[in-house]
Amino acid sequence: MRVWRAVVLLNLALAIGLGWGWIAWGRQVARLTRELEVARVAAPLGGERVFEGHGLVRATLPDIGVIVISHGDIPGYMPGMTMGFRAEQPKILEGFQPGDAVRFTLKGTLPYLNLIAIQKEK
Repeated sequence: MRVWRAVVLLNLALAIGLGWGWIAWGRQVARLTRELEVARVAAPLGGERVFEGHGLVRATLPDIGVIVISHGDIPGYMPGMTMGFRAEQPKILEGFQPGDAVRFTLKGTLPYLNLIAIQKEK
């Protein structure tokens, strides 16, 4: 009789755990769906956009026209991270060294943006 009780209690615990997980998963899916709909409405369809950001230069690769920057959030585009940006004109990358604090401007059609301006911050 004791084994039977243990089996029933384990099955009950499993059913409650799965139920809670299913409810939590359903709420998360609903939240993500709402956020996706808001993003679709807020984002313009096609067309060029301009974004500005601040960050630290990590590396410059003038041979291929790329600068690697650790940046904070770029509102409307992406959260903070470290990534490389292709310069529209590689000449604008001259004079930047790793460790320089910079302000930069990106322009293009998502997700294909180019770095069009960059300047050192004081």
